[in-house]
Amino acid sequence: MSAGVKNFAVIQLPVSHLERSVRWYRDVLGLPFSFEYQPEHTEAWMNVGGVGLGLIQSPQVPNLDFLDAKGVPQTIFQLQVEDIHRAYDALKSQGVEVSDMRFLPGGGHSFTFRDPDGHLGGLWGGWPKQE
Repeated sequence: MSAGVKNFAVIQLPVSHLERSVRWYRDVLGLPFSFEYQPEHTEAWMNVGGVGLGLIQSPQVPNLDFLDAKGVPQTIFQLQVEDIHRAYDALKSQGVEVSDMRFLPGGGHSFTFRDPDGHLGGLWGGWPKQE
């Protein structure tokens, strides 16, 4: 008998400076809070389409980077956006470290970014539309 997992509930991300990370994920990526955040808290909970993204203050933030079998850096998480090209321009204009835009036939457009702690994340424009 299986556990019957049906969805992600929470993803926790260690951060070195909680207030800075809260501003970045709220203001740069536009994520809302799952519930009220106070500056004296040691964690903040963002809402990503019903899944909690916990920004957890940590005295040591591990490097979560990894490479696939071909040596290509992989993201620890990817977030879907409505307009991938607008999102790309917005992050670049704010000085965020971003990769080149990538298109995979059948997979759509995506790019990677680095958050203030250097975590490699990604934004994805959704499945390509059939034409």
